Amino acid sequence: MERPKVGIIGLGNIAQKAYLPVLTKETDWELVGAFSPNRSKAQRICREYRIRDYTSLPDLLRDCHAVFVHTSTDSHDQVVSDSLKKGVDVYVDKPLASTVEKSRRLVELSEKTGRKLMVGFNRRFAPLYQKIKAGLHPPALIRLDKHRIRSSAHLFDFTLLDDYIHLIDTAIWLAGPASFTLHGEVKMKEDGSLLFANHIFSLSNDSSIHTAMHREAGTNMERLEAITDGKTRRVLHLETLEVEQDGEKIIHTPGAWEQVLKRRGFVDAVQHFVDSLRGDTPPFVDGREGIRAQELIEEIIQEIRKG
Repeated sequence: MERPKVGIIGLGNIAQKAYLPVLTKETDWELVGAFSPNRSKAQRICREYRIRDYTSLPDLLRDCHAVFVHTSTDSHDQVVSDSLKKGVDVYVDKPLASTVEKSRRLVELSEKTGRKLMVGFNRRFAPLYQKIKAGLHPPALIRLDKHRIRSSAHLFDFTLLDDYIHLIDTAIWLAGPASFTLHGEVKMKEDGSLLFANHIFSLSNDSSIHTAMHREAGTNMERLEAITDGKTRRVLHLETLEVEQDGEKIIHTPGAWEQVLKRRGFVDAVQHFVDSLRGDTPPFVDGREGIRAQELIEEIIQEIRKG
């Protein structure tokens, strides 16, 4: 496929902030348009980006080789299923569906229909995270943190599946082929919202990965830190790399010309999916790989509910 035709389903915040600025560049693809059931939003955004406003999902699917799904998680099951059944490849925001059971059914449907299915874990494609992974070898001590100034009113299970899943998926990716055991703790506030979560992946290659999220941290902070061979490498907010060795610290900052969406992995995630379409190769984060983090999150949630 030389130049695949792609469409966008759903025009919420993630679509507007992360994907429309990338997809409208049409580097190796043609963006045919977008569909959203919110008609006023669809008209406004499609007019702003000068793309076609489709008034029905079937019409969009008929004109596309692939779609980027950015609707609410509760709607993923229906939207992704309809797309796959129409012979359209799918890139979808994490999590794949609202439950593991529904996600597994979508994976099976993609395999049955022979269509590509990619789950959008952008951190796997962030250049500095990839640089850290390329330099890893056991034994290594790795830490992933993602903290927030103040927690939302969402219940703990929503936050784990919506946000903590980023840390769990990144840990799975960094672990590579090594098997692991997982243990940790989750603390909630009186209203049932998440206070903090902390887990340790003990890898079969003698490495260890720690994940931590605090929702009342007094600061917004995201960090990946890897210690191995007398060297500490640290990525802050997916944008700055610090390297400490022999008591000295070197800080690498991004050039002014580098795009934020490139640094956060969205540009390369989109390009990877398009390359898989053009080359007819499986995406790196296919359905089965994309639900591994959700399966672990579901196990964590079930353990909490069992008390």
